[in-house]
Amino acid sequence: MNRQERASGELFRAWHLGLVLLVVALVMAAALSLLERGPEVPDNVVQSRWLQSLNWVRGQWLQSPHADRMDWKSPDGRQVVLTIDPVTGWPQPVPDCEYLWQALMGQPAEGLVTGIERPDSTPDGCRYRLGDRTVMTYFGRTGSVILTGND
Repeated sequence: MNRQERASGELFRAWHLGLVLLVVALVMAAALSLLERGPEVPDNVVQSRWLQSLNWVRGQWLQSPHADRMDWKSPDGRQVVLTIDPVTGWPQPVPDCEYLWQALMGQPAEGLVTGIERPDSTPDGCRYRLGDRTVMTYFGRTGSVILTGND
């Protein structure tokens, strides 16, 4: 084998090794990205869980003397105090929407919610962004929950 053939063979092996290492690095980066984000929960599952928690709170309020405050154990085991509308029995976003989220869902909003807003036009309501395109809006006066696509 002459020198030219050996040099070509070594160059081919170096390119091949570099390509394999690049593919392995890309796969590792993609896997780490998925691990950091955690599993994606469908928007309708988040809405369903939210509605279930709301109904539990209201059911407890209906069985109690209709107080405007209620001791509540969030799904993650923390004891919290919820502010309740004394007329309708729905939980209110007091002190803020993040607090209400954690009380009802039992976990930080990170990972499930990409943004939390309290609209000026609806002081008893909250807007939770689920991902890039979906918004779940809660109205504390009526207990209504609306899931909309935000195109």
